[in-house]
Amino acid sequence: MRHYQLIPLHRKNMMLIIISIFMLILVSRLYSLQIKNYQKYQSKANANSIRKIRLTASRGVIYDRFGSRLTDNRPTYDLNVIPVDVNDQFNYNLLSGVINKSENEIKTEIEKLKRGIGRFRPHLLKRHVNFEDMSRLEEYKLDLPGVMFSEMPARIYPDSAKLSHALGYMRSITEEMITAADPELNYSFDEVYGASGLERVYESDLRGENGIEFHRVDIYNRDHGVLHNEERFPPVPGNPLYTTINSRLQQLTESLISEYRGAVVAMDPDNGEVLVFASAPDYSLDSFVGPIPIDIWSGWNTDENKPLVNRGINGLYPPGSTFKLVAAALIMESEMINPYYKVNCTGSYTLGDRIFHCWNLAGHGQVNLKSAIKYSCNVYFYQVIQGLIFAEWSNMATDFGFGSVTGIDLPFESEGLVPTKAYLNEKYTSRGWSTGNLLTFVIGQGDVLATPIQVCQMMNLIASNGATAKPHFNLNAELVPFKINLKPKTWDFLQAAINDVVNGEAGTGKNVKIENGGIVYGKTGTSQNPHGEDHSSFVGYIVTDDNRKMTLYVIIENGGKGSGIASEIAKQIFQGFIDQQDEVSGID
Repeated sequence: MRHYQLIPLHRKNMMLIIISIFMLILVSRLYSLQIKNYQKYQSKANANSIRKIRLTASRGVIYDRFGSRLTDNRPTYDLNVIPVDVNDQFNYNLLSGVINKSENEIKTEIEKLKRGIGRFRPHLLKRHVNFEDMSRLEEYKLDLPGVMFSEMPARIYPDSAKLSHALGYMRSITEEMITAADPELNYSFDEVYGASGLERVYESDLRGENGIEFHRVDIYNRDHGVLHNEERFPPVPGNPLYTTINSRLQQLTESLISEYRGAVVAMDPDNGEVLVFASAPDYSLDSFVGPIPIDIWSGWNTDENKPLVNRGINGLYPPGSTFKLVAAALIMESEMINPYYKVNCTGSYTLGDRIFHCWNLAGHGQVNLKSAIKYSCNVYFYQVIQGLIFAEWSNMATDFGFGSVTGIDLPFESEGLVPTKAYLNEKYTSRGWSTGNLLTFVIGQGDVLATPIQVCQMMNLIASNGATAKPHFNLNAELVPFKINLKPKTWDFLQAAINDVVNGEAGTGKNVKIENGGIVYGKTGTSQNPHGEDHSSFVGYIVTDDNRKMTLYVIIENGGKGSGIASEIAKQIFQGFIDQQDEVSGID
């Protein structure tokens, strides 16, 4: 007979409890995996077979006023690597020949990325790989696990006008940039952004919105194309920017000043549109594609000619004799000095124990206000400034826009400087300056500093009888009025005086006179430079026979007298404006 050993009831119950607990754990785990955390683990599973690809948006095209493309985009390819996918079979030698890095450098970089929290996402190894190199690496995809390419539209500059300081350059996004930027811009690593010029000011309009699509990949990292059952978000191109620039006149201007250091600004005085904006020397945006390489950037920064300086808005120069128009306006407004009162210019003027010279050491003889402007007589203004109230002169200069930014749509504009009593007391103490300082101020020397855009804006006011607009590049921008209320007779006098400078007999601006096609008004300037030859400048405007207007300011560093090189360049630009029909063609 068989003998059965009965299991004690308490032991049976214990086993049932243990089995029940294990079953409960198993069911709970299945519930967590399949129901509660389904989305979480489904996403991780998909990541093993589905790759999210960023589709970079094309940057908005920048046009000139005629519809010519100043910028455009062309496709290039960025080489990226997903660190966690790199294994022992990775062909570092093959990759080294394409990205110009040693095998050890690549290996060290990837191993470092593997230890970081971003080891599962693509990291940029080389930007702007050409199509031939990309095709070659794609052929050896199995030898390069983790390597992938993304298309990146890159800036190109199809127009012959450079406009480097106005357009600006691109730079790579950094982690600090992402942190500081507006979240709505939605920056990602390894993208580029507008770092200067119009590219910076209109960054939010130009950059567009990146898209996303999903690709199926296998265990060998081979891309099997778009996964059609996943939603795709196409990139949205950036908005175009239509500028006020006259690219044909810009090209002429750049060719005229290419051998000099200086700046040229030309505008429409009735609305503040910038027609020409040139700073020399400039730099070629075509010298790179995308962000600036370190070696090029270093070369620009160490160049003694300072090509990166935007002289149009950051060049601080003594305005020289062009600034005499401010005193002339005050004389006409205040009526403290009769404009017909004559001063005898002998070539010098003595104040205390100091002698102040006129540029014409032989003297101009008897001159009144109008002839003093025509011949640019310093001695006349040395004397009359002492009959004016210094604070009123300072205020008049401020009203003309000196000493503050114009508000042009470019970043980092400089303010310049108009001396006031408070400024002089702080700099020199109340006993450290005297009337002698004022004699230099009235002729645009000493502490007076102005940017080219400010001097051109002064001429905008004169050409428009005191009613112009804030300077701007955006053709579709809402006009912001900039006005100064002076008597009609003041504007009439200033316009007649600067007409005489160019078209009168022996005026200092005679080299700018146009025989046919229009009338030029203007004023020459010679800015003393303690570091070398004087700066040559000319400011004026033209009214063509078909009633078009353009103001113009030219300054050439170390160019000598204003009646020389600056005037000669100004004449050629005015002639180019006359010869060109300002017809806006259709935007393509």
